[in-house]
Amino acid sequence: MTQALADLLEEIKSIEPLPQVATRVMQIASDKDVVPRDLVEVIQTDAGVTAKVLKLCNSALYGFKREIASLPEAGNLLGVSTLVNLVLTSCAGRYFRNYGYTDPQATMPLWERSIATAIAGGVIARTSGKADRNRAYTIGLLENMGHLVLSRFVPEHREAMYTALSEGVSPLDAEARVYGLHHAEIGARLAERWNFPVVLVDAIRHHHTPDASDIDPAMASVAHLAEMVTQRVLLTDADTEMRYPQDDSALQRLGLAKGGIEGLVEPLEAELTKAKRVLEIA
Repeated sequence: MTQALADLLEEIKSIEPLPQVATRVMQIASDKDVVPRDLVEVIQTDAGVTAKVLKLCNSALYGFKREIASLPEAGNLLGVSTLVNLVLTSCAGRYFRNYGYTDPQATMPLWERSIATAIAGGVIARTSGKADRNRAYTIGLLENMGHLVLSRFVPEHREAMYTALSEGVSPLDAEARVYGLHHAEIGARLAERWNFPVVLVDAIRHHHTPDASDIDPAMASVAHLAEMVTQRVLLTDADTEMRYPQDDSALQRLGLAKGGIEGLVEPLEAELTKAKRVLEIA
């Protein structure tokens, strides 16, 4: 095992788990008989998460014509799956704002990317009808958590990454060469540590290789295409080397035409503009 890989594995172990309220909400939501009231009882035990969830409910992201004044009201209007996503969005932001960086703004692009991928995942799932859109949002939100870990190693290994990319190595293979693991595998290992359902772990692990998914290839395909749309929206021409290649088998699996995600670029830009204001992304 290389020193870089050993350091990387230690970094994965050192990351604080999701807040208990988020973990418990996910566990409860997996019960087929769950109702919003069950989640509300758990969420209300954390005043900070409660406040953030209500703030999101009353934001432009949802556009309710009247103010949502309580979690029970929010639960009745939004349902179980959307409540789960609100909790996860509220809790995940802290990893991008307070993860030991001297410059917290350095992680803002990663947070923006995660929110964009979450929104795109939900839209693609709904468009294709082949995956649950709320679960797709969750995966999109968290599928690139591995980049947070890798970014801790950027100063030390940046030159090696540039060298690999300049040699024509794909970004995913370059990560594996330089660090020992690529970001998708790192994200999956984090999800396992956080006791995520296996279908979420699988989709995170295979969001660049949906054909390799052995649990839910359709969900992995949604996760993959969500990132492809996000790349189109957020990456500039100067970022060409860091663009991950598109796997067209994901389009076929979801019954989408080859250019089927191009039409999602403009709607995603509009939704992301709203989300950035609400989530205070610079």
